[in-house]
Amino acid sequence: MILVVASSPAELQGIEQFPLSENGVRRLPNGESIVAVAVGIGKVNAALGTAQALAKWSPSLVVGMGTCGAIRQDLQVGDIVLPKQVIQYDIDLRRFGWPRGSIQSLEGTLEGALNTEVLFTHLRHWKGNRVYPSVVLGTADTFLVALDRERQPWLSEELKIEVVDMESYAMVKAAKQVGCKVAVVRVVSDTWRGNRPKNYQKFLLKSSEDVFSLLAQ
Repeated sequence: MILVVASSPAELQGIEQFPLSENGVRRLPNGESIVAVAVGIGKVNAALGTAQALAKWSPSLVVGMGTCGAIRQDLQVGDIVLPKQVIQYDIDLRRFGWPRGSIQSLEGTLEGALNTEVLFTHLRHWKGNRVYPSVVLGTADTFLVALDRERQPWLSEELKIEVVDMESYAMVKAAKQVGCKVAVVRVVSDTWRGNRPKNYQKFLLKSSEDVFSLLAQ
């Protein structure tokens, strides 16, 4: 089973293109079962919601889904990104001698970026959208606007972050905690200059439909 998690139901609308079987489970064209769960906005909600969904469904793969903001200047609204790493960039323990974005793990070791599965390494276009595999995504409990990005050049210069969101690190952490494979698929909703879709709800619907059709491959 594939478990798809996102911050809101609006980001999961695309799952409705697949037939519903029982108990909220749907079927992909290849017969694989798939279920979608909204887990809430922010790292705490995302971690708790993903952990609860993992316990309920026991999937073989978790996919974190939704939108993201671009740090890379060449990314455009509608571009699909497939992160290879996620970083919790609002963790700053440099006063303790630890690198920015790192924290002590449960085992007492230094934990920084988390690696993820990259589902499609050679795909470059999908449904009229550009696809960027193997990017670095940063997660924090803050919504960055264009001015914030300009004032924090260390995001790209030091941490090599290319896109940002508010949930993916928590989703990935929860999945890894129980040994489940995890991937992230996000759609750029605002550029580094702050450009956004004119009709955001229409954008969310199309983005969700496109990503779920991609997952069906």
